[in-house]
Amino acid sequence: MTRVMGAVNTKLQRDLTLRTRVARRFSMTEVAQLLAVDTTYLTRLTNDEPQFPEGERIGRERTFSPSEIMLIRALIGSNPGAKRDHVHWRKPGEPVKVVTFGAQKGGTGKSLSAAHFAQYINLFYGLRVGVIDADPQATVSLYFADEGLPLFDPETATLADFMGVDNPGADAVTPRTAEDLDAIWHTTPWPGIRLIPGGANIQNGDISLFFLSQSSRVPVYRVLKDAIATWDAGNGPRTRPEDLRDGSGAFDVARYEQALNETVDVIVIDQQPSLTLMQLNGLIAADNVVIPQTMKGFDLATLATYVSNIGEYLEFIMGFEADLEIGAGAHMVLPTIVQEQNNQDVDQIVDLYRKAPREVMQVWYSRSDAIANAAEEYKSIYEYLPPKTRRVSARAFMDNANAVNDALVQRIWPTLPPRDFAQAFMEERWD
Repeated sequence: MTRVMGAVNTKLQRDLTLRTRVARRFSMTEVAQLLAVDTTYLTRLTNDEPQFPEGERIGRERTFSPSEIMLIRALIGSNPGAKRDHVHWRKPGEPVKVVTFGAQKGGTGKSLSAAHFAQYINLFYGLRVGVIDADPQATVSLYFADEGLPLFDPETATLADFMGVDNPGADAVTPRTAEDLDAIWHTTPWPGIRLIPGGANIQNGDISLFFLSQSSRVPVYRVLKDAIATWDAGNGPRTRPEDLRDGSGAFDVARYEQALNETVDVIVIDQQPSLTLMQLNGLIAADNVVIPQTMKGFDLATLATYVSNIGEYLEFIMGFEADLEIGAGAHMVLPTIVQEQNNQDVDQIVDLYRKAPREVMQVWYSRSDAIANAAEEYKSIYEYLPPKTRRVSARAFMDNANAVNDALVQRIWPTLPPRDFAQAFMEERWD
């Protein structure tokens, strides 16, 4: 079967997407929405800031790429006269935040939710994001990789390498410096987003952790948490938005480009649909856990199993390491693939929310053909360019994704300015 699949050309669409990654461009009106400013302000800025990008003309419309939008954000955010923050980078000394998307069951939209969340906080808040694909299938990697990233290559380093558990025969975790760990991250076509791709040797990590748990006193549940701490200690933020201008007030493009790639503000982990030792590490490392979950009866049974097992693991771990700080932020169940045409799924959400209002979100991903249409091209809705016949459904799904991610941001970063997307979603659907 391996030989057969190697001969079948199943990569045409994937390779086309990798060659044209982040091809979508945004109008001046869309840029203003992303930056939460007026279009008249942006027009004035084009004359006041020599470094304002030219963009491209599509018909009569001036359009901009995500990289150009990030530069515009930095121009605004570094301006001494800015009335509010536009660049929401973490300050020097602040630890990196870790958000893990995990579920027991496959097919719940977990990778899609993680990818859209990472791209949303990058587009709407300018956050620098590190995406860790903890799944051997590398699904979330396909949303960020281009042809320059050797996906599915056995030599490409994965999470197992980052954790130092890539050699099943080793009797200890492979020590790596902060510089070694930083070299494992790959740049992506998205400005400020880096990726540790998924791959088959993640399974070697589970084998290594199993043998280490049997033969040594290595705390195998916190290897990733410690690796992130080591990386962050040597690669934390050094630049503030105001540092992007020189003494005369001119914008320093070189300093901006260096700052954009010096660190990440948040790490988003996409888990494998299971609860192995590797996936347990993704939970222990997390400040926030998001569980994308479909609302059918059998699926909810897997949710019950998943959270019960997590609770038992945590109780066991805290029994002999009581000072370990785990999950300091909010955690939530995100309903996904909700069929709104009948009341069964929505009634289930309402019932769960009434019983657990802290844990169950009031926004959800609705079932949508636009998701499948974009997924055919290995693209998120923020990257997808729909044909005319699909524009209405694509617009509806983008509104849906904005609402979900706006709600996630409010739970994960209460200090960040919210948008109106989640509120509009809830006003439309909730009494």
